[in-house]
Amino acid sequence: MRQDDPTKAPPTVDRRAFLTGAGLAGATAAAAVGGTVLAEARESPEEQLKGRYSETPHVQRFYALNRL
Repeated sequence: MRQDDPTKAPPTVDRRAFLTGAGLAGATAAAAVGGTVLAEARESPEEQLKGRYSETPHVQRFYALNRL
């Protein structure tokens, strides 16, 4: 026969604290992504027009090998 000790209550999870923590984690993640988007939007017009891609010999070799 098992006797439960009334002084040792099982650990409880406070639902409100859990949901608050989950909400704060989501808001933090959204703020981090939003900050990245704003940083990309700050490029000057000259930076937006400059070339970013160049087809170098190693890129051409990669394309040739993937055509096989």
